[in-house]
Amino acid sequence: MGYIEASEAVVYGRVVENVRIPYVRDEYYRTIVMPGFSDGHAHPQVIDAGLEPGRVWTNSYHWIEGRSLTIDEASLRSDLELSSRLAGLLYKRALLEGTTLIAVTGRLEANLSAWLKLPMKPRIVLLPTVMHRRGWTTVDDLEPAIRKLEGLVGDGLARLGVFVHSLRYSSREMLVKALRLAKSLRSVLGMHLSEGVRELGDLIRVIGRPPYGARIVGVHCIEDEDLQSARIQCISCPLTNLILYSRTRSDLRGVTGFGSDWPLLLGTVSRHMGVILGVFNRPLYSVLKRATIGGYRTYGLSYTGDMVAYDEGLSRILEGRARPRLVTISWQPAVVEGRLSWSGEDYNSVQRGIREAIVEAVERHGQVSRESLKLTRQIMDVEDLLAIARNLYPRVLA
Repeated sequence: MGYIEASEAVVYGRVVENVRIPYVRDEYYRTIVMPGFSDGHAHPQVIDAGLEPGRVWTNSYHWIEGRSLTIDEASLRSDLELSSRLAGLLYKRALLEGTTLIAVTGRLEANLSAWLKLPMKPRIVLLPTVMHRRGWTTVDDLEPAIRKLEGLVGDGLARLGVFVHSLRYSSREMLVKALRLAKSLRSVLGMHLSEGVRELGDLIRVIGRPPYGARIVGVHCIEDEDLQSARIQCISCPLTNLILYSRTRSDLRGVTGFGSDWPLLLGTVSRHMGVILGVFNRPLYSVLKRATIGGYRTYGLSYTGDMVAYDEGLSRILEGRARPRLVTISWQPAVVEGRLSWSGEDYNSVQRGIREAIVEAVERHGQVSRESLKLTRQIMDVEDLLAIARNLYPRVLA
């Protein structure tokens, strides 16, 4: 038995000095984070946001109806092999960025099969999406699949729930059925909520007041509504809110965690910390608690043995610029010396895999010609997306 020692650490959100933690051998790092970062909302198959430089959308419905995509999203979701590969690349990226828990929406089969294939993986919350639009499933179609898979995710590393895309793209019947399913699973009902439109009152008129028998998690929740009285937990996605709407929620009341939204494009929550700290000008503990243990508590997952260790100081980590040297999940090493423990892949090789998969997706399921692939690569570039955000919100992203 040895010890991991660090000059400073973030432990359950609190910054402490000179930490010593039992481990299988003696190791020293400059900074450790326990548990690691939690990403409370991620779309593993989103590789095109339909952005237009300089355009600011009013709300999520305005964006969805008005955006111009290079990808046929329904066609991509129907491609189980490629959808699963994108999800697997996301899980690898998450580990290499120090994100030890991730909540994913989208196609259940693709997201789960990719996770099961990995020898080591982040903890996961599987929230398959139901929606009244082409290419999406319904609760009636989803429930049999969930019942078959329940036994695969009972080890504390994963949790199954259901995600209603949004109030306008579902019916009252769908929402009631989804809540009933979440209750039977003793799990989570998630949804995009109040993303530029006040919706809390509409939701309560359908599901009533608490208790609900399931955890209700709203995502984005930009509008100033009293989530706490309704016992609705909020996962805030500041970066994509700024990119799409040039505004975001700046009050932490009701916010229990943070999400990246489009992690294949923008990275996971650990990469967003500079933006998050700029938006939420609150005591550091309040933000770090939500960025780490907050996601675990929101979704009710264990965090024992989840740790991220860096050779860099806390300031670099909080800028989103540091990459971990060691990542453990339930004390098992997932990243060692900055590489995936089972394959030896580093961050750059996984990023190359993501770029190649995006180009392949455009070739297979694109709504553009092959000649547009060069432009598509530029659209997908992370720095281009961040530049748009800087232009819209210079105070935070300067």
